[in-house]
Amino acid sequence: MGTIFQDLRFGLRQLRRTPGFAVIAVLTLALGIGANTAIFSVMNAVLLRSLPVQNPDRLVLLHYTDQPERSGQTGYDDTSLPYEAFDTLRKDHAVFTDLMAFVPLSGSKLPLRFGNDLQEGQADEVSGNFFSGLGVSSVLGRTLAPDDERQHTQTAVLSYAYWSARFSHDKAILGQTLFVKGVPFTIVGVAAPGFSGLERRKPTDVWVPLQTNPLLKPWGDSVQDKQSLTGSPDWFYLMMIGRLAPGVSDKQAVARLNPVYEAAVYSAIGDPGPKEKRTELYLTPARGIEGLNSDYKEPLKVLMMMVGLVLVIACANVAMLLIARNSSRQCEFSVRVALGGSRSRIFVQLLTESLLLVVSGAALGWFFANWATRSLAAWSQIEVSLAADRSVMLFTIGVSLIAGLVFGLAPLGIAYMPATNIAVKTSAASAQRDRGKTLSGKLVICLQMSMCLALLVGAGLLLRTLNNLGHANLGFKADGLLVFATDPPATANSDEAVVRFYDSLLAKLRALPQVEAVTVMENRIGSGWSDNTGVRVDGADPTPNKFSAVRWNPVGSGFFATLQAHLLLGRDITDADTASAPRVTVVNQLFVDRYLHGRPALGHQIQLSGTEGKYGKPYTIVGVAQNMTYTAVKARNVPMAWSPYTQVTGEAHMNVELRTHGDPNMVLPDVRRIMHDMDPDVPILEPITQSEQLVQSYSDDRLFSRLATFFGGLAALLVAIGLYGTLAYRVNRRTSEIGVRMALGAQRAQVLWMILRESLIIAAVGIAVGLPLAFAGAQWLKSMLFGLSPGDPLTFLLALIGIAALALFSALVPARRASSVDPMVALRYE
Repeated sequence: MGTIFQDLRFGLRQLRRTPGFAVIAVLTLALGIGANTAIFSVMNAVLLRSLPVQNPDRLVLLHYTDQPERSGQTGYDDTSLPYEAFDTLRKDHAVFTDLMAFVPLSGSKLPLRFGNDLQEGQADEVSGNFFSGLGVSSVLGRTLAPDDERQHTQTAVLSYAYWSARFSHDKAILGQTLFVKGVPFTIVGVAAPGFSGLERRKPTDVWVPLQTNPLLKPWGDSVQDKQSLTGSPDWFYLMMIGRLAPGVSDKQAVARLNPVYEAAVYSAIGDPGPKEKRTELYLTPARGIEGLNSDYKEPLKVLMMMVGLVLVIACANVAMLLIARNSSRQCEFSVRVALGGSRSRIFVQLLTESLLLVVSGAALGWFFANWATRSLAAWSQIEVSLAADRSVMLFTIGVSLIAGLVFGLAPLGIAYMPATNIAVKTSAASAQRDRGKTLSGKLVICLQMSMCLALLVGAGLLLRTLNNLGHANLGFKADGLLVFATDPPATANSDEAVVRFYDSLLAKLRALPQVEAVTVMENRIGSGWSDNTGVRVDGADPTPNKFSAVRWNPVGSGFFATLQAHLLLGRDITDADTASAPRVTVVNQLFVDRYLHGRPALGHQIQLSGTEGKYGKPYTIVGVAQNMTYTAVKARNVPMAWSPYTQVTGEAHMNVELRTHGDPNMVLPDVRRIMHDMDPDVPILEPITQSEQLVQSYSDDRLFSRLATFFGGLAALLVAIGLYGTLAYRVNRRTSEIGVRMALGAQRAQVLWMILRESLIIAAVGIAVGLPLAFAGAQWLKSMLFGLSPGDPLTFLLALIGIAALALFSALVPARRASSVDPMVALRYE
């Protein structure tokens, strides 16, 4: 033990003697280890982390394949299931000890009023065993119970984070009333810290039991909509999570569940047709953030690969720094050996110094990773915790141990190579023996440059993708638009009352001097939500051999004028398109191309499936709009139809779109005043400019592009430092040789070119090795690109220019130093 402390003290003294080396080495390691830890923290939270509940490894989420044709779906793709399936499956305790259901009360945030304080938040309806089945306890009061579900009690449980933020840990909150969409609920408890629900991306603030109140339909369905919690067997909307019984595997569970599930589904809606695939269940582990795990999986793998390359470059740099530093200490090592010192003791001492650097770099990298993780959460708008846990800490320790092993091996040759006669040799003579080490250093730099080229190409492709997204053709003018969501008051319990409410609201908003135009739409542009269905044209299937899909959006009058979207033919939706007027619709150009095959569009009639029976009443095409962005900027164009919301039953939750003069945000105070005057319970939900909403639609792409650019730049910086250090060391060791060359008549320009040529040759070899790696990496990024191909020539050209400039500028200082050597001083060197 005394020897270890002696080595540590001696190592600290050695590092203090070379503070510049120590600082550069520690910072380099901190960047490499910290970047890896930060990205792994996100990967752990999104893909790997178990829920903060009891025995999370037994929890599985239910999914289905092949939705039946005679059914409708609301929610997150294949996770939305009918209530009848839940009610049947939860009775079978051979597979699940508990089966829990949950569903949001709105697709977006909704109004939560406490007293006169109206705020927006996230609320879920859940089964009575939701908390007990998951194993989540309460920190205050109680959680929900099965009786709460059976009796549909108006009781609510708050999340710990929501209780802390809004009520400042006030224990007197129990028994008080919280209004959810204007409906009173009694607060009965606060969930344990750390549990934020099972929703995607956004944590849940309030949980209530499953409700039959028509004002509280899942996903924000309106009072007028015919679908209800338990009376719509063809409605796929409820999400489920189950706890597998002891000894039951996923395969066994699926084999037992599928017959029960199919019987529950088809007994309600009828057997599938002869060509229709039967719907089936499958299970996935309840890990990470459901929904984000599939979206983030590939980008996070790419980022982990990038930061892994950054760490390799950083380790190589520090290893070369250690080798160069230890090479300069060969005389010291030789003297120690000559005096009877053990080579193994020298190696242990060098290993101790390396480990000191690793520990310091890992400690600093941990702080850097914590800061970076918080920044990542803010950039990606993931509100659930990305904080490091035991897995992240173990990952950091593992990365540090690998780095320590690399640095431990780096001085191995130095420790066992010194001979006593080196102590009396000149550095010029020993420099001849350094050729092998110099060649090794060059090879390392070549490999670093090849990896840097691959990183720069990847970063360039993602950066150009981000630029393309920012300048994409939207089909309308987003600048100057403000959008917010709202619901009519509870008293508007019919389609006519809903229309009167929105007519009154739009009239008041149009009267504002800042407002140029205003309209409404069901699905907000750029929000990711859309209505999708099948279509018939003139009573026939326009594509008999495959499903004729169309996306549609109920909108208000002046929709295209407000968006300043160009109509290619016909007219806009107008105030005359009332519920009693002939049904009309506007389609996009792609609809015309795909389903009308170039025929004149105006006057044709279309029918949408799933609105009223199999196909609803026909709508007459009165206009053709250019192709426009709908769900997201990155989404490909699809056939679209826009219909007056007044002619669609059951529309209540709408998004209001205002075009303003000047900054759209300046009109918000007046909008809030108007809304409050109309009804204090009428909310303004998620107000944002349309431009910002569209940016949010590719926020993940923006995050990954920025990170890739940062890591590419970091790799370039590390390679530049490594190349500079190698060349500077090489020049220092060749001082005598350069002096002789200049004494024999070599010109400064010739010496300058000699050093620059060496750097450019290293760069050329690195490029030759790196190009195949860069092409392979670019193909891996193909699914993440927008508006360009993986082999984009401009990106590769810029990356090559970047590598050449990197080699040139990194060599410039050593080259100038070499060319300014005084021959007489160089000949007297040592």
